[in-house]
Amino acid sequence: MAAAGSPPPHNVATAVTLTWVRLAVKLKLDRGGDGGDKLQQSSQIWYGARALAAWIRAGGTPQRRMPAHALKLRWHAHWFEQNWQAQTQRLQTLAAPDAPVFILGMWRSGTTVLHELLAACTGWNTPLTWQCFRPSTCFITRAPTEQAVVERPMDEGRISTLGPQEDEFALLLLGEPSVYRGFIDPRRLPECAAGLWEQPGGAASLARWQLFVRGIAAQSADRRLLLKSPNHSFRLPLLSSLFPDAKFIWIGRHVGELLASNLRMWRAMIGLYGLWDCPPGAIESFLREALRACTQVLARCLEELAPERLRWVDFEQLRADPRGTLQRMLEFLGVDAALGADATRQAPATQAAPGRARLDQALAQVPIHAGSRETLPADEDAQRLETLMAGARRRFGGASA
Repeated sequence: MAAAGSPPPHNVATAVTLTWVRLAVKLKLDRGGDGGDKLQQSSQIWYGARALAAWIRAGGTPQRRMPAHALKLRWHAHWFEQNWQAQTQRLQTLAAPDAPVFILGMWRSGTTVLHELLAACTGWNTPLTWQCFRPSTCFITRAPTEQAVVERPMDEGRISTLGPQEDEFALLLLGEPSVYRGFIDPRRLPECAAGLWEQPGGAASLARWQLFVRGIAAQSADRRLLLKSPNHSFRLPLLSSLFPDAKFIWIGRHVGELLASNLRMWRAMIGLYGLWDCPPGAIESFLREALRACTQVLARCLEELAPERLRWVDFEQLRADPRGTLQRMLEFLGVDAALGADATRQAPATQAAPGRARLDQALAQVPIHAGSRETLPADEDAQRLETLMAGARRRFGGASA
């Protein structure tokens, strides 16, 4: 039997696909010694859509030893496409989310903790880890019954199978252009970055991702969609046009700390997923380009975006006053924090937990780690970004305004 809300196996091909999907999910999500092993096995980013496989093969023979690498790429890509097509028929009938909420900010700004807190406070639809790492099957199979938890490779945070996750990983595995391809082949990180800064394909380059988020939004039609990806910061003008009623929350952090923390993150992720060695200086050069690209996006926001659509928050503000910061975020999003009701939706009263209790529960469940206070010296690019961040605080409601 297909999962609730998925299309019935109306022909032999679909039935075979569903059988294979269930077997793959069992092998990859239920295999191994402990929960961490199971989650690690289920979250490899090499094996996705045909476009991702082709991009990886274009890099040549990996320096990292991968038994049967070429065969695995083709096998996984073939079944990924079969499974995705089995989902597409239903996903194409779904409406686009009308008022999604996007959490933005450079990598290592605090986007993850803000995502987890808002998801816990609101109960809104948001992609979960197992869905983001299994985007071709997540709408035709049931969620894993077992919760697995692992530590993040770059800090003391934790990743859980059924916890909120960054939808960029789904976008990557679906074969859309993503800078996270650079985790796999850091030699081509400049190529990946240019695609993010310039977005030459526009909305067409995110066609599969748009279907994926429709599927997430349709899980509960009376709840809003909450998405988080630092990469969406650079896509903000495009997302604003795709979703005219969307609202954005941008979290900022001292640029020197951002750079130091990003060096650790990119080194850790490339160490975990890289099939080739990272050229000396490649990450540092990429991060400088990222600062300049972020500066350009923020400058556009200050010129073009109304304060009603974007709210600025500083990571230090979230750490120092998590309750007050969350309450202000909820008010900006049209949620009555005192009653737990979403003013933008006519949700049944049974779905709205008392706001105070839900807020308390979220703060108790989601730790806000201080992170490393290591910093790198500011240069001209960093200083320009700091200046624009100060302007964003004033225009979009930061604590320092």
